[in-house]
Amino acid sequence: MLYFLILFTPVLLAQEEPIIRQNLVAGSDITMKKTLPDINFAAVGDFGCGDEANRTVNNIITKNPRLVLALGDLSYSGETGCWFKLVSPFERNNIALRIVVGSHDIGKNSDKYDQYLNHFKMDKPYYSFDYQNLHFLGMTTGKESLIPYDNASDQYQFVKNDLEKTHGNSNIDWIIVFGFTPLYSTFTVHSGDGDLRDLYHPLFNKYGIDLVIQAHNHNYQRTYPLLYNEHIPSKPIITDKNKEKYSNPKGEIFLTVGTAGADLHNLTGQKPFIVKQFDDSHRFLNIDITNNGKKLISTFYENRELSVKDRFTMIKN
Repeated sequence: MLYFLILFTPVLLAQEEPIIRQNLVAGSDITMKKTLPDINFAAVGDFGCGDEANRTVNNIITKNPRLVLALGDLSYSGETGCWFKLVSPFERNNIALRIVVGSHDIGKNSDKYDQYLNHFKMDKPYYSFDYQNLHFLGMTTGKESLIPYDNASDQYQFVKNDLEKTHGNSNIDWIIVFGFTPLYSTFTVHSGDGDLRDLYHPLFNKYGIDLVIQAHNHNYQRTYPLLYNEHIPSKPIITDKNKEKYSNPKGEIFLTVGTAGADLHNLTGQKPFIVKQFDDSHRFLNIDITNNGKKLISTFYENRELSVKDRFTMIKN
């Protein structure tokens, strides 16, 4: 099965020689150059169609990403057209766009949900793809009644099989999961989802995921590298208490980036597993992959002045 091949391939690969041959689900038969060029991608969720969301889109473009991950709750209006118009500059600038749907992206009788899937030529609301030495896995977790993610679901089986195959792929250095609902959260509007956490975090630990990027809370949160705590699941195990630099860390760093344009959610405290958190401005995440694909630099940019609000690095030796 090849999901989204028409959408993705021309945008990411039209202007350069392929680094990894695209096989967006299986991730097999990969051909790689000896030297990998630097690349970057952006991620943010909870857009809406207002001025701040428009500013976020324009600011993302200034960083010249190859790819944008839209993390759900794309349009809060009753229709999708305003959001398609909002993000149209990405296509004009040859920037690939990948989406997952959130709780506000369903609509009455799933009409908005169907429009998103049709617009982006998506056979399924969950999928994966490789680019250079990165593997991306998109999960849809905003509406379990419509798109189940329990351990008997098709989505769970897809995620498990995909990660098992990717874990054994020596050409992949980074595995990045992106979705809507946070597995962990500090004190704010939406708590971390315990069912998601208990089902998927052990899976992420087993297969060596690096980053989990999520939204739903309209603020920014970054955790330390975390392992699942089977004894007290709400209190994950912190494996590295450095705040800015990590070398082959054990466990996953969870990022909440629900700051694209919707009204912000106040933070009312900070949990011990959180390194940084902000609720005072709309911002976006930009991630650079450098040093022949072995260094990841994550930067959280403020929307108004493009100043750096948070930054950390990860190294793969």
